[in-house]
Amino acid sequence: MLMRLGPRGLRADAELDDREPSRSVPPLLRRLPVSYSAFCRDQWAVYQNFSAVTVGSAHVGTTIARAVLADLGRQWDTALRTCSPAAHAWSLLSRRVCERPVGSGLHRLLDRNEADALVLRYKLGLSPLGAGHAMGITPADFEMLRHRALLALLPGRTR
Repeated sequence: MLMRLGPRGLRADAELDDREPSRSVPPLLRRLPVSYSAFCRDQWAVYQNFSAVTVGSAHVGTTIARAVLADLGRQWDTALRTCSPAAHAWSLLSRRVCERPVGSGLHRLLDRNEADALVLRYKLGLSPLGAGHAMGITPADFEMLRHRALLALLPGRTR
């Protein structure tokens, strides 16, 4: 339903539309999109715990999680144009965690996503549904990553 209030028109639920901020509000005072705020609220605990466990420090993990979500806020429109904003965000987090010189030994042995899957499942205790949700993939894809990672860790297996 459109209500014509200007040359472009305005949706009846425009106050709920978080894609385009009001032009009358200065850029620094505009609030972040509701969808971004909800995403952060939904993912904060997993992002913070994953970062802390992987780098071995709760303080550094919190700093990394905050920095990643701030980066995501600056590129939220780009993330929304991807097929999975959660996968885009997870990639930002995983890369940032792996940049740290002190990190999980798993990340030195395995592909980044495979190591992430093991950390989420076995160190954080997330279900395939919860871990897949965090990584922006289906539970079946998460299980495939986890299974590949476990196979790669078997003695005598080489990459």
